[in-house]
Amino acid sequence: MDSFDVILFPTDFSDDSEQAFNLACSLARDQFSSLVVVHVLPPLNVPDKGTEVITEDGPLVHECREQFCRLKALAGDIPISFRIVFGYAVGSILNVAHEENADLIVIASHQHSRFHLQLHGSVAEGVLRQAHCPVMILRQPGQPRTGVALAALSRQRSELTD
Repeated sequence: MDSFDVILFPTDFSDDSEQAFNLACSLARDQFSSLVVVHVLPPLNVPDKGTEVITEDGPLVHECREQFCRLKALAGDIPISFRIVFGYAVGSILNVAHEENADLIVIASHQHSRFHLQLHGSVAEGVLRQAHCPVMILRQPGQPRTGVALAALSRQRSELTD
């Protein structure tokens, strides 16, 4: 197995993401990798759920910085950096992966209804489909695999064996 110099970990600070963070830290520790943690906020000056305009120095950014401090403490001695980006989740994560020259992306999957997935799609699946590097998706026990994820995983496996 090739080593991973840079592991990208997108987070929404959910419990599912925290479990994936523990996995990303273990991989970074084992591979002597650096870990880049990214959180995507909605585009600047666009109301979030109709209640608040997002600004670079607003309460959402402050809350993210507090969460990053908590994750840094959990990471221990792993070289870790944090990025807050504004935009749409999949595209922003992929941009950061390119900018940071990520060798691996570790991301949590969330359980959504089929209707939600058909309407909105899945960030993890969008990243998996379009990433320039391997993507490890951590899904929770009992969470069903979707056809899209299986197809994308199959495509990545066939690319690795060609």
